[in-house]
Amino acid sequence: MMKRTTWIAALLGFTLLALAPLTLNNSYYIHMIGTIMIYAILLFGLDIVVGYTGQVSLGHAGLFGVGSYTAGVLFFQLGAPLWVIVPASIGVTALFGALLALPALRVTGPYLAMVTLAFGTIIQILINEMTFLTEGPLGIKVPKPALFGMKFTENGFYWMVLVLMAVSALVVSRILRSQLGRAFEALRGSPVASDCMGVSVYRYKVYAFVVSAGLAGLAGCLYAYS
Repeated sequence: MMKRTTWIAALLGFTLLALAPLTLNNSYYIHMIGTIMIYAILLFGLDIVVGYTGQVSLGHAGLFGVGSYTAGVLFFQLGAPLWVIVPASIGVTALFGALLALPALRVTGPYLAMVTLAFGTIIQILINEMTFLTEGPLGIKVPKPALFGMKFTENGFYWMVLVLMAVSALVVSRILRSQLGRAFEALRGSPVASDCMGVSVYRYKVYAFVVSAGLAGLAGCLYAYS
């Protein structure tokens, strides 16, 4: 009964969000709701790391930036289309997440928080200093994307973000109900017991971080377009 109620509430919420551009005449409000949905995608990934595996990560802002600048650089330097930029942003950010997770997840507690915080700081410095690629403090302006020759309007982009948020929520839900998700919860409950039962604590922590980073990359990519 609870599961059915949850699905009905989610469907009602998505319906209200889908109708927002048709009922609100203020473009600022539409933009703000779209930005909140982009942040929701970021939080879906952060919930996997913090909520389900119990790890403290302060570096997701850096991963968000990696996704944003991957989209910006691909468009600014190569003129890549949307259908290339979105998966590329997810893939590149997931790779950065793996590179961060492999050494960082060998420590725990406040040490992990310090390592991830340092990562975010380093990413910010690199973005500001690599002017040949990122335009430095001036940043990169990315217009609304086009798909199959049709450029998205403000409302069209809003609905695209809504669809991607819904897909992200569904993917995360599937992952958390799978064997992988049960392993994540076991890690949070008792890492020692999980290791004794054959669930590699370190490997599954890296898996969680990579999935979370991919979602941060998607959110960053959409933020660049917004």
